[in-house]
Formats: sequence, C-alpha cells, structure tokens
Amino acid sequence: MSVSLRFAPTSLGRPYTLPQNAGTLSPAGQSSVINTYISHDGTANITNSKFYILPYTGGVYLGATTAQDDYDSILSWGDVSYPAVLGGGLYINQNASGGFPDSSWDVFRTGHGDSLGNAITLSANAIISGSAIAGVIQPSTGEAQVRWRIDIPASHSATGISYIDTTMYYEATS
Repeated sequence: MSVSLRFAPTSLGRPYTLPQNAGTLSPAGQSSVINTYISHDGTANITNSKFYILPYTGGVYLGATTAQDDYDSILSWGDVSYPAVLGGGLYINQNASGGFPDSSWDVFRTGHGDSLGNAITLSANAIISGSAIAGVIQPSTGEAQVRWRIDIPASHSATGISYIDTTMYYEATS
C-alpha cells in the first residue's frame, strides 16, 4: 500500500494546490510566512522525514532564467546569509513547540538542505500531534507544522519569476 503526505495550510485541512507562490518581492523583501501542516494517510509511522530543495521539475518552466540558475541563486543567497536568520534565501522554521521564535529560522544553503544527502531532518519540535520524535510522523492523528519564508537579498538586481522544488523525503512501511 502506498502512503501519501498531506501538506495543508491548516491542521488536518484541505491540501494545498501546487505550486505555492511566495508573492512579488523586491530586493531586501521578505515573503509572508507560509504555514504548512504535514500529515499522512499511512497505517504506520513514517520515518526519516527530511527536507531539501532541487531545481524545478514540475512541468513547463516559466521563470526568468533557468531552473538550475534559480536553484543556484537560492543556495548562494543562503550561503551569504548564514548564520543570520534573515537576509537572503529560503528559510524553514521547525520550532512549533517553541512558538516559532525568530531565532529558529534555518536557511537552505550549500551542504545544508541542497540535496537528499544533505537534507534537513524534520525536527521533533515540529511535531504538534503524536510523539515528538525527530523525523517521525505517526499515523492517523500525527501531524507536524513548519513555516517557510523567502528573503530576497538587498544586493539582488535581477527581475522575473524564480522556481524551485521543495521536497520532503520519508520512509514508510504501511
């Protein structure tokens, strides 16, 4: 039996329609926070859950340059911004249990969330229902909550649309 993840804007809500749009941003701009609740339809725990990004593969690319250029840009913004919790790049906050403090934003960058081998493990602090175990979402009522945000660096001068894929890897036995 296959297991499907549900990504929704509300707890156990209707899934998002994809792709998600971070809005129109200018240099030094920051997107609104995108709340994401994650659950699944399996009958056993999903484990080894983690996040990473890839160049866009979702269909016809309508961006300003290439999917690879968009991916490289997002990572380079994160490389420059790290260890700051704002400034440039794609950020994730997995501290639901702590109320998502500003200090908990984590930026995707080279070697950190840039591939499956360097993926960011789902934090135990993201689990809002079920046992709080890193990388694990329990079946039925188990649920995690994370927040996403993108910052455009002040130095960015290009215009146009950018696309990347955000991916969640997991293992399931149901």
